[in-house]
Amino acid sequence: MNETSKTKKTSKVRVYVDLFFFTLMVLVLIPQTTGIPLHEWASFIIILPFFLHLIINWNWIATNSKKFFQRGSNKTRFDYVLNWTLYFFMIVITVSGIVISEAALPVFGIHFEPDPFWTKIHNLSATLFMPVFGIHIALHWRWILGAFSKFKFKSDLHHLTEVGTIISKRMLQLLLLICLSIVLSLTVYLFEFSEWAEGFRTSAESNSGQEPGGPGMGWMRYVLPLVKVTVLTGVPALIAGGIIRLKRKLRGKEIHS
Repeated sequence: MNETSKTKKTSKVRVYVDLFFFTLMVLVLIPQTTGIPLHEWASFIIILPFFLHLIINWNWIATNSKKFFQRGSNKTRFDYVLNWTLYFFMIVITVSGIVISEAALPVFGIHFEPDPFWTKIHNLSATLFMPVFGIHIALHWRWILGAFSKFKFKSDLHHLTEVGTIISKRMLQLLLLICLSIVLSLTVYLFEFSEWAEGFRTSAESNSGQEPGGPGMGWMRYVLPLVKVTVLTGVPALIAGGIIRLKRKLRGKEIHS
């Protein structure tokens, strides 16, 4: 019963963490709506629930890392690869966001020169992140519905005291994730000195001033980013969800035939 109680508490914490992470993610993905300062500060804060989400699900990560090359569920293997893809995109988005920071880092006296290469990488990785994130949500939709159907925001709030316990129990794993993230971040940053980056900068400079400009579109400039996030995240999620439901129906027919 003690172990069951701990699992239940961790599950409640996970709901809060994932809800906080999702809210921040929406804010981070619509900088034109929120403004650059809020976008950048939210981008730094989101690292906390992101790492916490990973260590809460560490048992799943460890188990499927060991079983990846063994025979098993293709859905689980696909989910595993997808999760690491999300992790990689988070690293790229964070590194490129730091390098092009206009509001957060200058507060601490840290200034970077504007770089069209990192701006392009940041925008591209954020755009690619959206459909992958949508598919991730679709794969876990049953858990999301089940967790929120049993979730009571006020009465479950006390479970957040378990965050400290989870971190202390998973401190080694957290340090491992931090070290891995630092190494991967430095690797991504080294692309700044590549010939590919230099060629991109040269191309961007030669095309500077050729892009059409004009006055803002009023309220539309605040709504369109939300539409973009909804479409790029929602459509892949709906397609993935449809495929999952179709496969379940076909599997059910095979069992009953």
